[in-house]
Amino acid sequence: MKSRLKHILWPILIIVGLIILNSLYHERLDLTKDKRFTLSKQSKELLTSIDQAMYVQVLLDGDLPAEFRKLKLETRQLLEELSNINSNLKFEFINPIADLNQNETDRVAAQLAQEGMKPAVASVQEAGKNTKVLLFPYAKFYYNEKQVVTPLLKSVAGASAEERVNSSIQQLEYQLIDALKRVSTKKSKTIAVLRDSGNLTDRQLQDFLQSIQSYYKAAPYAIEFLNDNDSVQPQKVLNSLKKFDLVVAPKPTKPYSEIKKYILDQYLIDGGKMLMAVDPIIMEDDSLSNSQAKAYALPRSLNIDEMLFSYGLRLKTGLVRDEKFAPIALAVGQGRNTQYEAFPWPYYPVSNSTTDTTQTAQSIIKNLEDVKFEYAGTIDTLKNDIEKTVLLTTSKATQLVTLPAAVSLNEIEKPINSQAFNSTQQPLAVLAQGNFKSAYKNRVKPIMLKEHLDYGKSGALVLISDGDIMKNQIIAGQVQELGYDIKTGMSFGNKEFLMNTINYLLDDSGLISLRNKDIIIPFLNVQKTYNDRLQWQLINVIIPLVFVALLAAIFLLLRKRKYSKK
Repeated sequence: MKSRLKHILWPILIIVGLIILNSLYHERLDLTKDKRFTLSKQSKELLTSIDQAMYVQVLLDGDLPAEFRKLKLETRQLLEELSNINSNLKFEFINPIADLNQNETDRVAAQLAQEGMKPAVASVQEAGKNTKVLLFPYAKFYYNEKQVVTPLLKSVAGASAEERVNSSIQQLEYQLIDALKRVSTKKSKTIAVLRDSGNLTDRQLQDFLQSIQSYYKAAPYAIEFLNDNDSVQPQKVLNSLKKFDLVVAPKPTKPYSEIKKYILDQYLIDGGKMLMAVDPIIMEDDSLSNSQAKAYALPRSLNIDEMLFSYGLRLKTGLVRDEKFAPIALAVGQGRNTQYEAFPWPYYPVSNSTTDTTQTAQSIIKNLEDVKFEYAGTIDTLKNDIEKTVLLTTSKATQLVTLPAAVSLNEIEKPINSQAFNSTQQPLAVLAQGNFKSAYKNRVKPIMLKEHLDYGKSGALVLISDGDIMKNQIIAGQVQELGYDIKTGMSFGNKEFLMNTINYLLDDSGLISLRNKDIIIPFLNVQKTYNDRLQWQLINVIIPLVFVALLAAIFLLLRKRKYSKK
C-alpha cells in the first residue's frame, strides 16, 4: 500500500514543483531558425531603462487580409517579448474605423493622416472577388507625456502587398525599438546644417530635417559670411562648429570661399564628421520646362576639388545614365483631364548595391530599398592613407555623358540603346575615414587660426554625388515624405539610406544592426489555396474518418479473437 502511494505522490510533487519553478523563473525558448523572437542586446538594454508606464496602441485589428494578419501576429508576438522583459510596457490592438459609416471613416482617416498615419489600401479575396479595405498599419507609443508614431508597413517600390509585409516583418524589431528610443531617451548628439551656399530650401529639406530631429539636435549654421574685416572672429566660429558632432552640407550651389573651406578643413582634421551631398552638375527638371523641352547639363564649380583631393576623393562631372532607373512623371492631357504618366528616364539612376564587401558598407545598405538620384555625377577614390568605403554604385550597365550635354524630353519617345551603357559600376556615395591630411598643409592660410593642424584625430566624411538625394517633393504646397514620388506613387530608400549613414557617423550602431536583421516569412499561395480548397477539405474530412474506422475495425477484430478463444 505504501509503495503504491509513493508511486502516486512522487509524480504529483514533481509536477507541483515544476509549476512553482515556472512561476518564479519565466523563460522562453526561441526555436526558430532565424531567431525571430530573440531580441538584440541593444533592445534589451533600452527596455531595462524604461522605469515608468509605457503604452503602445497598434492600429491594426479587425477583419484583415491574410498577409496583414501575419503582420499583426508578428507585431503582437514581438510586443509580448518586450512586455515580458519590462512589465511597464502595455499594449493593445484597435481598429480606428470599426463600425463607422463612410463619412465617419473619411473624417477619422483625415485626422490620422494629419498625425502622419496615411492609410494603406489592401485587397481581400473572397470567392474569387477582390474587395478593397482601408488599413492603418501604425503603432503609437505614449511615454512620460510624449507621443511617437511609427509605421509597421514599409513602402517598397513596385512590390506586392505580400512582399511589403515580408519586408516590414524583417524590420519590425527596428521600427518598434526605434520608436521606443525616440519617445524615451533624451537627444544628446548635435548636427549643424550648413545654410550659406545656396543650399536646398527649408521646405525642400523639411522631411529630412524632421527625420534627424527625431533622434538628434539639429540647427542651421552659416560660415560663408566671414571675411577678414568681420567683427565675428573666425576662431570663434570654428570653436562653436567643433561643438557639433556632425556637419551636413545639403546641395551647395555656390562656390565655397577659402575661409569656409579652411574652417571646415580644420573641423574635419580635429576629428569632426561631415556629410556632403554635392551636385557636380547643373541640371534640374525645371530647366526642361520650355517650348523645346530641352536643357544643357553643365559642370558646376564649387571650389572644393583641391580640398576633396587631399582627402583622397574626387567629384567627376560625367552625367550618369543608367539602365537601372526611376521613371519621370510628365503631365498628359489638358485641363481637368490632366494626369501624370511615367516614362523611362535613365537620368534618374537608382541604387541599393555596392562593389564593397566590407562590414561597414553592408551594415549601411543591407535591406535597403533603391535610392533615387537625379542628374548625378560620380566619385573617384584616390590612393592615400584614408580608408574608403563605397556605399552606393551605379548598375553594371552605365553610361557617362561628357559635359556640356543636351538633355531633352524627346528622348522618352526613342527606344533605349543598351549598347550605349558600356561603363561598369561607378561610385555614387563614398565614406572616407581616418586621420585626414589638411588641404592647407604647406599652403598660405586664408585666415589666422590658433593651433593649425596638418594631421589630427580620426574623422569621417561621406560624399554623395547628388544633392537632390535629400530633397522631398512639394506638391500643391504640401511637403511629401522624403523618397516618395507622389506623381508615380513609387517610394525609394533615400531617407533610410541617409539615416543609416548618419547613425553610423554618430556611432549609433545599435539602430543599424536592428535594421539588418534577416527574417524569412513563408506565405501561403492564396490563388493555389483557393483552387485546391475542395481537395484539402475532402482530405481533412475523409482521412480522419477512415483512420477512426480503421482503428475501430482493428479493435473489434482483436476483441473478437480474444473472446472467441474462451
